Amino acid sequence: MTERVDALQSPTLFLSGPAEFLAEKVAQALAAVPQFVQVFGPRIDAYRRMDYSQRELPALRVYNNTYNKEFESWFITGELVLDVIFPASLRRELQQRFQDTVTSALCQQFRRPTFFQTLCEQVPGLNELGKEFSADKSLGFTWGQDQVPLTQIRANFRLDLRQWDDFLVQDERTKQDPFEKTLADLEVVHTLIEGENDSATVEAEVESLQTL
Repeated sequence: MTERVDALQSPTLFLSGPAEFLAEKVAQALAAVPQFVQVFGPRIDAYRRMDYSQRELPALRVYNNTYNKEFESWFITGELVLDVIFPASLRRELQQRFQDTVTSALCQQFRRPTFFQTLCEQVPGLNELGKEFSADKSLGFTWGQDQVPLTQIRANFRLDLRQWDDFLVQDERTKQDPFEKTLADLEVVHTLIEGENDSATVEAEVESLQTL
């Protein structure tokens, strides 16, 4: 009988960083809009996911690359990136029309007052979102033998750290201990070990907790 690691299960993480927390809440808010669900299905992700299959496209991923906090400032400023990845089959005459439709819909969603108000209720300290909004519909990348279109949208944000710190305290986190609980979750990796016989059928499954 051989042993192999079959799966890694991610722990439930608390996102101590407000930019990462905002990206997750924006993805959830977009996934609550029926029209976006019709377009993307369940493929609205709050990180820079890279493991889509072409059959799963189109997909939308929301994430943060950069943000800035100036010394003695109470505010974090940065931008969210929204990548809309289209199927390669839309490369020709339908590509521009489809990109225009989805891009304009996302732009209007960020301008919707109720969208901003909902996120303000969910993200402590959110002060500004999408006041600066840009879209690049000229991007793409090679996937096998296909050229896959990509529209990249950037929306600025501004967060008040004073309100964010109050939120951390509610979860027993302070400015002195803001992220220890999050990193502690990474110390344990949950694996599933499957035992296989010579015919490659599974004879037993064993769960294992490994400390990093």
